[in-house]
Amino acid sequence: MVEMLSKSKNNAMIAVMWLNMRYLFIILVGLLISGCAKTSVQATDELWEQWQAIDDLIQADYPDAPPVILVNGWNGSEFTWPDVKTLHRVEDQMQRDIYFFTYRTGLLGGPFPPIEVLEEKLGQYLLPFKQVDVIAHSMGGLIVRQYLSHHSEHPIRRLLFLSTPHFGTNAASLLESLASVSAEGNLQADEMQVGSDFLWQLNLQEGQEMQGIEVLNAYVDGDSILNRDLVVSSSSAWLPWAANVSVNTGDHHALTLGLMKYDFILTFLSSGALPDLASMPKRRDLWLRVRDGKGKSVPLTANTLRRLNARLQPKRHGISVCCERPSSLYDSLRKSLVVNDIQPKDVLWLTQRNGRKPLTVKKTGNMEKYRQPVTLQELLFQAPK
Repeated sequence: MVEMLSKSKNNAMIAVMWLNMRYLFIILVGLLISGCAKTSVQATDELWEQWQAIDDLIQADYPDAPPVILVNGWNGSEFTWPDVKTLHRVEDQMQRDIYFFTYRTGLLGGPFPPIEVLEEKLGQYLLPFKQVDVIAHSMGGLIVRQYLSHHSEHPIRRLLFLSTPHFGTNAASLLESLASVSAEGNLQADEMQVGSDFLWQLNLQEGQEMQGIEVLNAYVDGDSILNRDLVVSSSSAWLPWAANVSVNTGDHHALTLGLMKYDFILTFLSSGALPDLASMPKRRDLWLRVRDGKGKSVPLTANTLRRLNARLQPKRHGISVCCERPSSLYDSLRKSLVVNDIQPKDVLWLTQRNGRKPLTVKKTGNMEKYRQPVTLQELLFQAPK
């Protein structure tokens, strides 16, 4: 009987996998058909026209005004932004030039430069300018923040973040897994994982890198799955050390494609005036690190933490460890415990064993400590006397 149930279960799993493969095949065929709707000559001609239009756009028409620099995100390019005709209208309205800062990036694995390298590329790009305003989308915002953290002298006057994963994105973990088929993986994905050492070091500065700059942070926070950023959650997109504004409809690219749609974008770039600000997201997450009495990092696993609800019942979900691969160019691999969606009466008991002797147990999880959607906390384990 057991053997029959096991075979039945296996057959069901095979059927589900086959069904998923059929759906994937149908989608791929659909994309192939849609891609073949134009001849290769037509597609090539249109692409040349677009590049020629972009080349015309980035000519200096307003040399005496601070230009606007567009910094695309992960897997992005000049085509992340609205079409060239729209960008020409933005230029005419603001009487300022628009330029692109682009870099090597890709969806899957490859020798793409990490953010610490891209910050230097951005620094070289900005050298000729006395003053600029910057619009940065998604990972582009992390590049700009990293640049500012190492360049106290810079030309940036105003900075607008659009859907930036200030505290990481789960999509990066997924794509990092896909990229792991190649030896080098995807360093950009590594750095954007929730709890990565790169993001820990960046956010440990608590926004000091942006001092002296007018900053507005915008993100999508819809009330349905059809009107929500499925790449970056609101708790990750919220920047505790800046003015925040949210829009209630769209996806991860809604703000980049809507430069003319959202009045607050051009108003901020023109005068620095801020719109009505968003309320802080209610969700609270915790990134946790532990050091021993000698200051050395304590290795962590998901079993290091016991999570109990208000009734002191175990809650095993919502605890993970990041990361398995190095996610910072200048620091050694350090792991963080990530605790998602902490509730007001959750109890978190942190334990660690040295051989058979338990080290000091530390109780954490007091919601009053968490004054922002994501809190970074480092604890010290004292060895027993």
